[in-house]
Amino acid sequence: MFKSIPDMLFKSIEKFSQNDLFRFLREGKVHKISYAEFGEQVKNMTHGLWDLGLKAGDRIAILSNNRPEWVACDMGGFCMQAVIVPIYQTLPANQIEYILNDCEARAIFVENQLQYDKIKSIKKSLPKLEFIISYDDLDDSKSKVLKYSHIHTKGELHRDANKEQFIKSVKAIKSEEVCTLVYTSGTTGHPKGVMLHHKGFIMDIVNAEKVLNLYPTDVFLSFLPLSHLYERLAGHWTPMYRGVTIHYARSIDTVVEDIAIAKPTIMVSVPRLYEKVAAKVKEQIETGSAVKRNLFYWAIGTGLEYHEKLIEGKASNWLKKRYQFADKVVFSKIKKKLGGNFRIPIAGGAPLSVDTLKFFEAIGLRIVEGYGMTETHLIITLTPPGKTKYGSCGKPITGVDVKIARDGEVLVKGDTVMKGYYNKPELTSDTIDKDGWLHTGDIGYLDKDKYLFLTDRKKNIIVTSGGKNVAPAPIEHLLKTSKYVEDICLVGNQRRFISALVIPNFEMLKNFLAGKGLEAPESQKIVENKDVVKLFESEFARLQESLASYETVKKFILLAEPLTIDKGELTPSLKIKRNIVEQNYKEQIDALYN
Repeated sequence: MFKSIPDMLFKSIEKFSQNDLFRFLREGKVHKISYAEFGEQVKNMTHGLWDLGLKAGDRIAILSNNRPEWVACDMGGFCMQAVIVPIYQTLPANQIEYILNDCEARAIFVENQLQYDKIKSIKKSLPKLEFIISYDDLDDSKSKVLKYSHIHTKGELHRDANKEQFIKSVKAIKSEEVCTLVYTSGTTGHPKGVMLHHKGFIMDIVNAEKVLNLYPTDVFLSFLPLSHLYERLAGHWTPMYRGVTIHYARSIDTVVEDIAIAKPTIMVSVPRLYEKVAAKVKEQIETGSAVKRNLFYWAIGTGLEYHEKLIEGKASNWLKKRYQFADKVVFSKIKKKLGGNFRIPIAGGAPLSVDTLKFFEAIGLRIVEGYGMTETHLIITLTPPGKTKYGSCGKPITGVDVKIARDGEVLVKGDTVMKGYYNKPELTSDTIDKDGWLHTGDIGYLDKDKYLFLTDRKKNIIVTSGGKNVAPAPIEHLLKTSKYVEDICLVGNQRRFISALVIPNFEMLKNFLAGKGLEAPESQKIVENKDVVKLFESEFARLQESLASYETVKKFILLAEPLTIDKGELTPSLKIKRNIVEQNYKEQIDALYN
């Protein structure tokens, strides 16, 4: 077992020195950085930070989109035993101010003018912040901002004069010392700084990789923010452990184009991307000829049957030939759009719909679902390869114990549990009980094979005025299977019945209106259209047939625009802040119940 993240990194550098670690597109050209080259960058960055006067235990923040420099600063900080504080690049200045003051950061790396301007606007309120270092050139010539390249150059000189300092520092790292403070986005109140250590990360990486079985020839596509632990550990540190290549997408909006360039074998994503891919394919099929439709659904049925029988060891030669034909004429074309090399799609951060899971399973791509949280160094459960249970997020990885409390809450114990919340001892003791069990706030159950099934967040449970408890997540998931629903948020706490705020899929609604010979107007006119309202009434009635009466959505509001981070309705990891949504739409919601 490795002693620390830098220990793991430099053993990988030694073993996979000539492998590409990073690939990225800049100015129309693909650039590459090998493991050996990156190792030199990390050493220079570590010495550059020492040259500034930073020392072990200092807080160093990073405010940037994904890029190799982000990781070099992360690793450089680890090597000098500083504490790295990642910050979501989408956060407004006032929230960044809270985090930097709470952790007392001495230095911050900013990506560009946009992020620098945020820091500039709050600089007077940050008494502990001494250094601002920018990756890109800035317009402000009067500023005292340092350039990343300057720190790198100074680091080379410092390294020449202090040849043994780096090795001594890395060897001195204690496995249980706090190496990063990750501020959870939180759906209520101020974010909380989670104290995490090398030992917890190493256990998570090594035991998760045992499930995934990575190869040095694999290519990860990176597009989720490194400020979130999901991308940082699952999308970076875990592949680095096995000498894998990481290809950066240019942005979250260019992922489909970047897939064609990167030809990834593995992708770490939230379920929404996979759901959109499946929906897009089905949308194209539905608008095609009857022959294409019939062929597609025959192929999907064949694919599901084949993989089910394959696991049972009962796949006949005839079924195998049928599947090969389906793969040749249907599935190969879908997989080609995903780069043609896709091997392991990984989904986490939210539950994945069973329909999407079955779609990818049928075409020969089994999605590995996982469940985790920042407070457990990320990974708690993963789906064992080829052993999916629909609706489950897998089994606990090695070294993680899971049990269910009397009220249904999921409890977790093991060396991957956080040290606590920074500056919040009372909240820490509320979250980790005296026996060391971390209370996740999630409701779920374990089946006889130790597979974990989640139903909802404990705080999200809606209690109607009639005293009925309703878990919104499964119902929202059910309603999102409609091709006309982009997203949905249930409301109804202490109300007579359940209602919903619905973000429609406007592309599908435009097709629906076109089918009626109507020209699609702007979004506001679409959601007010009587035919559209009737369509949603019909969709919800169809989908809710199996629900108890008190669980069904009785009324709904169609929103003309999506929920956003800017309006505080979504966390940076795109989770809905229900209290903010209800507050923003209070007048419309009240009208439903009047």
